[in-house]
Amino acid sequence: MKFDIALHIDLEVQDGDFMLNDSLSPSTFKKADVISQDIKHRILESDLLTKLVGLRNKNGIAPILTELELLTEQDNRVKPGTIKVHRNDDGTLSINAQTRQYGSSNEL
Repeated sequence: MKFDIALHIDLEVQDGDFMLNDSLSPSTFKKADVISQDIKHRILESDLLTKLVGLRNKNGIAPILTELELLTEQDNRVKPGTIKVHRNDDGTLSINAQTRQYGSSNEL
């Protein structure tokens, strides 16, 4: 039997806890969703988000968004130059990128 080594499968984690499916087994992510989850965790561990707390000045926010973009681009599963980081009106962040293997990913 031949297995696809490049296939990405991971357990789904939300708010630091495993998500369970209807049968109370751990829920899984596949393909680009795994990459998205890994990048989210990398960003949370980087402490870049704490620098954004309380900032309202675009000149202070822009360099941190650039750092987030560069951090995301370090993942070799993401196509360089396709990462777009946006700060939404409600203060949340949206990161969009294309993966090498799966094309456009969901919003990170």
